[in-house]
Amino acid sequence: MNDDSIKLMSLLEELEDLITSSSKMPFSEKGIIDLDVATKILEDIRANLPRDIQQARWLDQERDRIISDAKKEYNRMINEAKDQVEYLVNNNNIYKDAQRRADAILKEAENHANYMKYRSYEYIDQLLYDMQTDIAGVSGSYIQPMTEYFNQMFSNLNAKVNQNRQEMKTLAERVRLGDQPAAEEPEKTEEE
Repeated sequence: MNDDSIKLMSLLEELEDLITSSSKMPFSEKGIIDLDVATKILEDIRANLPRDIQQARWLDQERDRIISDAKKEYNRMINEAKDQVEYLVNNNNIYKDAQRRADAILKEAENHANYMKYRSYEYIDQLLYDMQTDIAGVSGSYIQPMTEYFNQMFSNLNAKVNQNRQEMKTLAERVRLGDQPAAEEPEKTEEE
């Protein structure tokens, strides 16, 4: 496990500790967290994610470099083929043979360039696949459970607020209709 993964896991554990050790809201099991601390932890998490993005950029640059090298090699081979053809044309006795050799060199250059492109795409695809697997692992292990926890927490909070609103609406409707709830009278004792 690399340092970036360890740092990311540490930040996620810190966020989890903040959530689990939060103070409870009165009359509820909901917690109160320090938004500044939570926001700082989330910013630190974001700051540690761009290394993967930098690696993707490096892969893109590496792909461009490999393709550029393949093009240079292709152009070199084409120039060699043209030089060879020119030489053979100047020596008219073997023109047809020269034409065949030039075509073969050109075909070989094209095949080599295509092979270099194919290998570079294959290499980059493997690196991107490995990165995708790592990202999916982090998401599945940390981000998704945390998101589910927050969704459940907010859903429960919303349900409680909705229940309280319904009770208030019922009381307001009773007052509007003149059906006010009777004030509770103290219980009478036997002496009265």
